[in-house]
Amino acid sequence: MQNQGLRRGALQAALAALAAASVLALPTQAQDTDPTGSCAYQPSIGDLVGVYNATVGPGALTSGGATIPMATIETYQTTLAVMDGGLVMITEGSPTISLALVGGEEPDWVGPDNVAGTPVVSTADLGLALGCDENSLVRLIGTGIATSQEGRQFEFTIRLIAAVSGSLVGGMSWTIDGMTMRQRLLFSGG
Repeated sequence: MQNQGLRRGALQAALAALAAASVLALPTQAQDTDPTGSCAYQPSIGDLVGVYNATVGPGALTSGGATIPMATIETYQTTLAVMDGGLVMITEGSPTISLALVGGEEPDWVGPDNVAGTPVVSTADLGLALGCDENSLVRLIGTGIATSQEGRQFEFTIRLIAAVSGSLVGGMSWTIDGMTMRQRLLFSGG
């Protein structure tokens, strides 16, 4: 039990470091865990309500077989709230995004350990650090509409995993005109 607490504390510290530096190295002490078991942290929708510091990036833009690293890291404040019985993400200057719980019918989420050459936490790293199957964590998905610099609207998808109390990790992606952008997300502070 104490070892689990140490791993959870190490993961929280690592997630905070990711927000500050976008580079994360997870502890190696988690190798003696059972990554096939269910994760202990199972928050309700109400537990996720709060104001978060959102960090977006790094990312990668792919088009025509070429990948362009997008090392830019942006931060902003967003709020997760319950409206009409569902969880929504509210960000100033953007439309509200409904976030739905992902059930067992959704395929496993697999996130790489780098984005365009920048090391990040992979989904497998989460499982190892927490000692459980990362796809048994509470997962959220939502879509929204954004407008490009050229004035064209496109749909994007946000995927978030509630890894530890006060933090959600995941990614955002969109495709338009044969270009696909994938960015890492970290919400901390809730």
